[in-house]
Amino acid sequence: MSWFPDRGAGVLTEFPAGCHGCSSSCQHARSREHAGPICQPREPGLTRGRFASSGSPGSRGADLPARGARANWDGVPVAASRSPSGGGDLLGKSLVITEKPSVASDIASALGGFEDCDGFFENDEFVVTFAVGHLFELLPPEEIDPEYKRWTLANLPILPESFSYRPKKGQSDRIRTIKKLLDRSDIDVVVNACDAGREGELIFREIVEHFDSDKPMRRLWLRSMTNQAILDGFAALRPGEEFDGLAAAAACRARSDWLIGMNATRALTKRLKSRKEKTAWSAGRVQTPTLALLVARELEVLAHVPKPFWRIAATFNHDGRTWTAAWFAPDFEAGADEDAREDRIFDEERARAIVARVSGQQGEASEKRKPSRESPPTLFDLTSLQREANRRFGWSARRALSAGQRCYERHKILTYPRTASRCLPNDYRAIVDEVLETFAGVGAREDDGFADYAASAARLQRDGLENEKRIFDDAGVSDHFAIIPTGTLPAEPLTGDDRRLFDLVMRRFLGAFHPPALWERVERICLVDGESFRARARVLKEPGWRSVLPPAATENEQEELVALAPGQSEVEGVDVVASSAEVEDDHTRPPPRITEARLLSLMENAGQQIEDEDLAAAIDEKGIGTPATRADVIENLIAKGYVVRADKALRPTVKGIRLIDTLNRIHIERLTSPRLTGDIEYHLGEVERGARSAEDFMAEMSTYASEIVETAKQFEYDALYDLNEDLGDCPACKRPVIEMAWFYRCKPEPDVSQEEDCPVRFWKDTSGRYLDRGTARTLIQEGKTGELDGFTARNGRTYRGVLELLPDEDWKVKVRSLGYNEGAGVSDQPEYEVNPEPLGPCPLGEGCQVFESPTQFLCERALKKAEESQDSAAADESASKSCGFVLPRTVCKREIVREEADVYLKTKNTGLLTEFTSRFGRPFSATLVLKPNGRHGFEFQPRAGGGRKKASGSKKRGKKASTKKATAKKASTKKATAKKASTKKATAKKAAGKATAKKAAPGAAAAKTTRKKAGNSAASSRKTTGKKASSAPSGAAAVEKQSVREKRPKPPSDG
Repeated sequence: MSWFPDRGAGVLTEFPAGCHGCSSSCQHARSREHAGPICQPREPGLTRGRFASSGSPGSRGADLPARGARANWDGVPVAASRSPSGGGDLLGKSLVITEKPSVASDIASALGGFEDCDGFFENDEFVVTFAVGHLFELLPPEEIDPEYKRWTLANLPILPESFSYRPKKGQSDRIRTIKKLLDRSDIDVVVNACDAGREGELIFREIVEHFDSDKPMRRLWLRSMTNQAILDGFAALRPGEEFDGLAAAAACRARSDWLIGMNATRALTKRLKSRKEKTAWSAGRVQTPTLALLVARELEVLAHVPKPFWRIAATFNHDGRTWTAAWFAPDFEAGADEDAREDRIFDEERARAIVARVSGQQGEASEKRKPSRESPPTLFDLTSLQREANRRFGWSARRALSAGQRCYERHKILTYPRTASRCLPNDYRAIVDEVLETFAGVGAREDDGFADYAASAARLQRDGLENEKRIFDDAGVSDHFAIIPTGTLPAEPLTGDDRRLFDLVMRRFLGAFHPPALWERVERICLVDGESFRARARVLKEPGWRSVLPPAATENEQEELVALAPGQSEVEGVDVVASSAEVEDDHTRPPPRITEARLLSLMENAGQQIEDEDLAAAIDEKGIGTPATRADVIENLIAKGYVVRADKALRPTVKGIRLIDTLNRIHIERLTSPRLTGDIEYHLGEVERGARSAEDFMAEMSTYASEIVETAKQFEYDALYDLNEDLGDCPACKRPVIEMAWFYRCKPEPDVSQEEDCPVRFWKDTSGRYLDRGTARTLIQEGKTGELDGFTARNGRTYRGVLELLPDEDWKVKVRSLGYNEGAGVSDQPEYEVNPEPLGPCPLGEGCQVFESPTQFLCERALKKAEESQDSAAADESASKSCGFVLPRTVCKREIVREEADVYLKTKNTGLLTEFTSRFGRPFSATLVLKPNGRHGFEFQPRAGGGRKKASGSKKRGKKASTKKATAKKASTKKATAKKASTKKATAKKAAGKATAKKAAPGAAAAKTTRKKAGNSAASSRKTTGKKASSAPSGAAAVEKQSVREKRPKPPSDG
């Protein structure tokens, strides 16, 4: 039985047949086990005796069958397979398929004895090849049925009877190679060496299912990429059938996401599109609830109205020592007022009266000193590592993941980073000891910076490990365990992001086994004339794990308070004097916008928002998205225009807010809440365990996709805001102002034409800031607002401003700028540590060296000009415009490390680099090449049948530019000719259609006439409206514009 819910329709791509005969160039003709002139089939076999040693299955050195014997998976040996010709003991080979090239190379290196062939590695026992992530993708709707090429509401929902796959663009060569290897008759077993988890299982199963392979499958489950871990993994291969449930759940997850995403996106795009916003309105079960988290916080921020309050700080004296204490209300209780705090006074006169009463007065002080223990943080999983990197370095989630992936694949110094576990297996204590042994002996290697770890590692060896029960816990380990160092030292010193991220992991690993930090907490309360003042302090007494993990900049110790009575932990009635007191004015602030670290935490703990315990438990295991995909979810929201990075936080755009607001108003809240993910994860768990069939799961998802479409089709824009209160009177016509989808406007009067109607509109998108109801009300009623932040300039910087109504300019809304927000730099390029040593000579001039800046590699000429600017952002902008060599240290969201820059400097290109990200959020690979002006360009890998492709960035001038224009003109002429030809074909087709229509039934002809009249009427209406207000949005806004008429035509059903 297939592991897929259905087998899918049709083979989409033909590939050459596998090698069934031999020639001098045939790979298995060169094999020592080649049995004769024809590649004979073998019985399925396993690996041979290279891993045989003592040990239990699954442990290091587990016994495996020796040469000449096979084993079934119950551990019972069976007869060895022999060649049909009877020529002795022969075993076939195992084809190992990995998820990426680097893993294939590592496996070949660990197993040893391989020949590097074209696209695979081979030795006497194994053929190792690789995928490049997913090689196949689900068919888009337009390839399922050409009718779906046009986005209309009429052909929704799209519910395929079966799901088919197609090769992803650019993967044909890789697929062809794998097919040839699968077809080889000496391949008896296929080993799934893709990443251990749901997605890795899906990548492998897509391959074997596409080729309808019936060869036995084995599963390699790797937790790290060291040579020993790979050998251990091959010594504990598991039957592929054990993972059929995981594969079925993976396929259901992919297909349910397709169903919900395709249908919701098309339906919402048809209803929400406008002249201003023509891109798709993408929606999905992961990205939409994530966006909703940001929108909810943004609306809180926008709705906040600052309230002034006052604090009191008093200086006290005792025995020649002074300290500062803050006034507080000891009987304070939190209530309905969210702005109230125990140290806030909302009456200025009362605050000043307290200051006048206590200044210079004597009082009494009490003090309590208590010890406290601070346990070390747990080991990292991917999400906590991304949060910490964002908190300490300001990194994006994707940047942290990229660095972790390089440390895992390239340097072999970290275990698998895409993990959701923060514990280690119970039997991993010996591995930890080996890691500590390695780093305890690196004290003499000061050049690589690892000497800092030697003292901590040696201390753990001497004093023993703390917190073992919490760390070694099989119950806390899922597909992978926590991220820890492998104990392998890098072949060369680490630099840049890789060095900083490894340092985070290494210090967290060492700190986790240290004793707790011991603090002394002090609380001192002074009572003067009935008013209470409090001072607090926290002093580190025993550093414990803090000796390894220094506090971040936000964790500085508080000022130490010298004991009022030395040697006593509690004291009361000590005479003190309030020598002075002063009032500090302040105002309430909105809740902070969500940073990337905070969003990752909210996504991880989304189950807390779900009341149903079973669904909450299901999502608690996964959260919204997975650790491996959350970074991509955030980047996709940015690429699709729903979110921007601003002032170290994530802010939803007006488009993002409008999407969530509309979904909530049409009551598709399930799509905007984590509940949908909870539902899906709960049922996917049932599919994986075999408690629910894949068919039942997909039927439920089809029903839900249909419900989304029907709701999107039926809602009326006019009805969405009926229940909202009026916002005040229009300043021009004095009619009540109401909210619409795109703007606020005065309530239309019946029998008033559009030309005569009041033209005042308050658009919700105001200089990049969403105009919420509260702000709109203030603007309408008072003519201006208070100070607001969140406006966005064309250069991307955010600024503060005031909205004002201009009565002399038809009540237009003007933003009066109050200056850029602090820290809102022009560039959001990450900054790196600087190596002061020159990188090498500049390739553009003699006697000029290339150096590092926080964001660029640049030569002395460019550096000199950059240093004329004071701030780093301006300096880098200046450098980019100056003559000389400049290479950014971040190109398309990928760090260029010093070693790559060195190659670039010497050879004028980097060689092929991976992990670039386009502005649309898509990953790509390219070679950076040095252009004559000192800047960089891209070169891409050659396409099949073509030469190497160059990227944009090489500007042509003079005659070349003229030639380009001439070519464009010819192309334009060709297009016009083609258009005429197309018109002729359409006319011919229409004539044929008419001829056919004459033969149709009278009822069908009548229906066609009715549809034609309705279409002409709608087209005429649209044409008239477009002439009168070409700048107004279509879709929702068009409906709003027509609402001024008493009898307005309804928009067509397809939007």
